[in-house]
Order: sequence, then structure tokens, then C-alpha cells
Amino acid sequence: MYNQSFLNDYFYEEDNLRGIFTLSKENKVALQQIEAETKELEKYLTAQQENSKRASENTAKLDQEKTKASGKVWEIKTKFTGGDRVLEFCLESLKRTELLFHYIIGLPLSEDAPSYTIDDLKSEASSIEGEGAATYTRIPTLSAGWLTIEADSIWSKIIVGSQEGSVAEFIAKTRNSDWVKQGLQYISDDKDPQACPFCQKETITKNIIYSIRQVFDEDYEQDVKKLESFKIRYEALTSGMTLQDISNSPLASKKLVEAWNIASEALKASVRENILHIGNKIKSPSTQVVLTDTQSAVDVINDLIADLNVLIETHNDKLANKKKTRDDIRSRFWALMRWDYDQTISAYSQLTLDLKGEASKISQEATRIGADVTASNGKLAALRKQTVNIEESIENINAGLVEIGIDGFSVVPYGENFYRISRAADQANAFHSLSEGEKTVISFLYFMELCKGQKTAAAVPQPKVVVIDDPISSLSHLYVFNIGQLIKKYFINDKMYAQVFVLTHSLYFFYELTHTSSEKRAETQHLFRVFKNTNGSAVIPMKYEEIQNDYQSYWSIIKDQASPPALIANCMRNIVEYFFNFVQKKDFNNVFQKPALSGDKFTAFYRYMNRESHSLGQNIFDIKEFDHNVFKEGLRLIFEECGYAEHYQAMSK
Repeated sequence: MYNQSFLNDYFYEEDNLRGIFTLSKENKVALQQIEAETKELEKYLTAQQENSKRASENTAKLDQEKTKASGKVWEIKTKFTGGDRVLEFCLESLKRTELLFHYIIGLPLSEDAPSYTIDDLKSEASSIEGEGAATYTRIPTLSAGWLTIEADSIWSKIIVGSQEGSVAEFIAKTRNSDWVKQGLQYISDDKDPQACPFCQKETITKNIIYSIRQVFDEDYEQDVKKLESFKIRYEALTSGMTLQDISNSPLASKKLVEAWNIASEALKASVRENILHIGNKIKSPSTQVVLTDTQSAVDVINDLIADLNVLIETHNDKLANKKKTRDDIRSRFWALMRWDYDQTISAYSQLTLDLKGEASKISQEATRIGADVTASNGKLAALRKQTVNIEESIENINAGLVEIGIDGFSVVPYGENFYRISRAADQANAFHSLSEGEKTVISFLYFMELCKGQKTAAAVPQPKVVVIDDPISSLSHLYVFNIGQLIKKYFINDKMYAQVFVLTHSLYFFYELTHTSSEKRAETQHLFRVFKNTNGSAVIPMKYEEIQNDYQSYWSIIKDQASPPALIANCMRNIVEYFFNFVQKKDFNNVFQKPALSGDKFTAFYRYMNRESHSLGQNIFDIKEFDHNVFKEGLRLIFEECGYAEHYQAMSK
């Protein structure tokens, strides 16, 4: 790149120019070998580029698959950090796509699907957080004291009283002792005879009453009293049993609640049925009854209570150890997520495995090609050492100086690999005696040789891109022409360079470099315009026909409101000066004597248009007087008042 940095690096800080090594044409055999080896090197470099392209495509595919998979996995973050956010703590430190993706693909996949759901984890997390996070009391087991009553043998005993005597034999024969016993309540011991409670005949005597009462002796009465006592106790024990309603317990599952309700209803139904059987036994002691054994229902209920108490103890333990509980929930959450997203993760893992295998092959190929390139470069370096020199560069630079018309100084060898500027009158400090223009010329000739040659004897030529940044800013027109011709001959028309960029502010220099043939220009050159204003810089394509002269450029600048105020003001003055002084041959100052421009709002415009030095336009920044619209109106009035309104309109389009 030829710019100010190049000048500083090679000239302004050094008197000695570094040698430029070019191929000598004396060793034809070495040159032929260099040419052949260069072609081999080009083959290797082409293969290297193709291999690099494959590597880039492979990397892009890896990135694409990763983006696709990580995008799918990112659903976890969006789902659980929104809404109820109960499980958001599971994503702490994982709320970035890269972190989340690397975390989940590093988790092992469980052999079986998790037995729990997200709702289970949410319920568990909610139970230890917030206002609802409270400990629960254990539920006492059901103490069933009535079970011994149900197991008593009296319920199967036939209670009929004494079996001695003719009346007892008759009652036993007819099997109606319960009926007879009920009838005794209607008989008085004092009357003799008295009406039978069954047939209403005067047949009941004291002897019959005595015989009947002998049947229902003391043993009978004790059994009946036992039955009545059992009835009172059974009813008291069963009515006092406590069956809690666990349906509202947040720890009881639906299945447990259903089992509880079924067992509770079964127990209550059995108790009600047993109470009926006990009442019937008391009414008919001789009748055998079978009470339902409620032991199994009680066992079911107590087993369910035990299960619920386990849940209560577990909950209380989790509440007492929140951190451990949260860690456990987090672990199970990710185990579930790993299972749910296994299809995405497995597909990505397989694809990346294949792509990484391909990448390994590409890398091995790159190593092999790199070794070939290194070996070829080594051969070329060895061959070039047989042919390189700096004398040819010295001759070319001196020839260029003569061609331009400079004969006051030249370049001479200095040491083994350097050369320096020499004047006949001043050998010691010749470089510092050069003018700026002469320094530019010698530096550009040196730059040309540097582009053609190499910095070291062992260097291998590579394709070059040349950038030349406005090399004629301090040159006279004669040198501008010569530099333009050199660039055209040795850069633009020379196919040895991959690309050449030339930047310039000068329209004259621009025309020197562009091809006059539109066909050749379209084939080999691209034209661009660089815009720079307060909004920044922009580079846009430009057609040859769009190129303006300086006067037209001034008009373009003042129409761009984003241009710096000082630049706009200066360009307006240049327009007025160019048009009226040089085109219309009118005195510059007389233009501003028009009455239309005497208003106060044009004071700043008049002052800056009438300054003797354009450079003072920078003061606009200091006093903040610049108003783009006022300045444009002032310029319009100048042309209209002087009779050139049409010119103003044409140039303003």
C-alpha cells in the first residue's frame, strides 16, 4: 500500500532504502526450474484453497446443525421462564443459548422414561415455596376397638333358655321361644287365670306362668344382657371413630383419595349392617346372625394413612432442607428434559460425529498439502538465491528518474542489501535535501520496484493486491502526468497483479488513469465515488459519464445538508467567485451589494461569502451561525438579482 505510512516507514525515518530482490535473467536453467516449480506450487495452493473451502463448508454445516438443534432446545428456556415460572430456578446460569445447549447434550440419557411429569415437579416445587409452604401433621391410625365384638361367638349362639319341663319341651319343639319371650311382657304374675296374650282366652294360670318363666332362666337373661351391652358398646365405638377427609390434602394423590373414599364408605356400610344384625339378635336371641368382619376395611384405611404419613414426612423433610429439595427437583427436571429432547440431541450428535469425521479427513489432507507447499516454497527459495539481485531495481529506479526528467540525484548501492540516495555535491545527507515532490517521486519509483520484487532473497512470490492512495498531492502537473503514466504502464496495464486500487482527489489525475475506450474500461476498470459527511463515509459505484468538474462538484456539496458547514460555505464562495469573476468577468465584491441581501438574516452569509481567505470558513463552527437554508436562499438571491436565475435552477437540480 502506497500511502503516508509507507513514506514514513521507508523514507522519512531512514536514509537507507531496503534492497529489493528481483530475478536475474542470467541463469536460464534456474529460471526454467523456478517456472516449473512455481506451477507446482500453484497446483498445491489451488488444492489448499479447495481444501480450505471444504473445511469452511464443513464448519458452516456444523454451525448450521448446532443452530438448528440449539434453537429447538431453547424452547425449554422460553417455556419455563414465562407463565407461572415455578420451575424457572432449574435454568439458573443456563439462560443463554450456548450454555443451555452444551449443558443438556452433556447429560446422560436414562434407560427408562421418567415416571414423573412436569406437573409433578411443579406441584413439588410449589409445596416448598411461598405462603403455601407449610408443614403438615401426621394422621393418626384408626383404632378399631369394635373388632373384638364382631368376633364374639355369641352371634352364632342359639339362645333359648332352659330345656327342662313339659313347657320347655313344647317351646323347644315349636321353636318359638323368642315369640313366647316377647309375650311374657303382656302377662301379670298376680292374676289367675288371665287372658292369653296370643289367643285372648282365659287359659293362663299361675302354674303356666311359672313354667314359662322357668324356661327363660338366669343364663338366658345373662346372654340377652350381653347382647344389649355389645350393642351399646359397638354403637359407641363405631360412632366415635374419626375418618378424616383427605380429599383436600395437597399431598394426597387422586388415586389415594379414591382408595380412601372407597374404603371409608365400605367400613361405614359394614358398621351400619352390623348394627342392624345386632338389633335383630337382641329381638330374636335364638336366631343366629353373622356380623361383617370390618378388619380388612380398617387395614386398608390404615395402610392408606401410612402412605399419606410417608408423604407428609417426606414433605416436611423437604421443607426443612429446601436447598437439597431444589437440587433434587432440578436434577429430575433435566433428566426429564433430556428424555423429552432426545430425538433432537441424538440426531445432532450423529450428524456432528459424521461431520467431525469429515473434518478430520480434511485436516489430514490440509497437513499433507501444507507439507507440499512448504517443500515447494523451500525449493523455490533455494532456486531464487541463485538468481536474485538488487542491481536491477537500482537500474530501474534511476532509469525512471531520468525518464521523468530528474537528474540531480540517483540511487546507489549501500552495503550488501541496501541502497541510498546520492547527489554529486552532497553524498552524506542527500535524502534530506530532496524537496517534497522529489521525495514523492523517488518513493513511488521505489514502491513500483517493491511491488515487482521481494523484500528478501528467500521470499516466494505471491499474488499481490496494490493500493495507491493519492500519490500526486504535492507534485507539479508535470510530475502528475509522469506518475499517472507510470501507474498506467506498470500497474493498470500489467497483469501480474491480482487487483490495483487507486484513490485520488484530482479530476486531472483521474482522467489520466481511466481508459478512454469504453469497452476496455468496462472490461478492466471499476469506478467508485467516496462520499464523506456528518453521517459517515460511503463508497458507491459510479459511471464514467457521472464524473463532474470542480464547479459541478461544488454544487453537489452545497446540496448535501449533511456536509460540514465550513465546507458548504467555502464551496458557495468558490461558486460565486468562479462564475462571476472568471465566467462573467464581474467584480466579486460588487455581487454582494444587492439590496435583497442587505437583510439581517443574511449577515452571516454576507460575512462568510466576503471573507478574503477561504480558510476562515472554519469559524462557522466556532460561533454557531451557520443555517443551511439561509445560506442556500442567499446564494439563490445572488443569481436571481444578477439575472442568472435559470443557471441557478439548472445547477440546483
